[in-house]
Amino acid sequence: MADVKSGDIVVPGDQLCVIEELMPSYGTYEKEGIVYAAAPGTVSMDLNDRSIRVTSPDGRMKLALPVAGDILMGKATHVFEQRAEIRIARINDKDIHSGLVGELHISNVTRRYVKSMLDVLKQNDIVRAVALNTHQIPVKLSLVGQELGVVIASCSRCGNSLTLTTHNNMFCLRCENRETREVTTDYGQRFGLEARPDLAPRRRQYDDRRDDRGGRGGRRFDGPRGRGGNRRFGDRGGDDRRRDNRRR
Repeated sequence: MADVKSGDIVVPGDQLCVIEELMPSYGTYEKEGIVYAAAPGTVSMDLNDRSIRVTSPDGRMKLALPVAGDILMGKATHVFEQRAEIRIARINDKDIHSGLVGELHISNVTRRYVKSMLDVLKQNDIVRAVALNTHQIPVKLSLVGQELGVVIASCSRCGNSLTLTTHNNMFCLRCENRETREVTTDYGQRFGLEARPDLAPRRRQYDDRRDDRGGRGGRRFDGPRGRGGNRRFGDRGGDDRRRDNRRR
């Protein structure tokens, strides 16, 4: 039977039952077949639908943990080389106030190779992500998808909001710092920021590269090494001149 009964007071992490007995609901989560309390409150069991939940002392529902596929929004609070922690503020466009934390691994940021999480995400960035697990803490997150990623980012130098130029390239209008992020297709729009493709880094043209080599317009033909000279341009070389002298 369940480890608790209706009316018991629990705190986050308390074991409530196994999933074969009751299914997790509001204020609970399941891990490896065991249901735990996700928030402090009072246990409430519903034997008709075989569920267990945790409510606040006044009987109101506690937050239901995300399920796989839920769209979450939050702020990056800690960013490391291979992972980041996201403090979740919205679930499916509804505000929450629970201090729920999600975990983002570098393998779930983009389909392309990324060496460091710091190349695509930085502290205080606001992200839109999708939940990968159900009723578990921490919530596993993914940014893979056009509608997912960074929705607004701050300059790591001066803190000003970064402006999108092209693709994942960012530009700070205040200090002219350039950075990169893994952004959503609607980056900055809900914050009144418009993309500025005219500020994108200029690609170096062929003529620019040629100028860097000292203005040489093509390959140099200094001739092969040795005594033969450059016969392509009429220099017969020392051997030919000696043969002419012997004939005289």
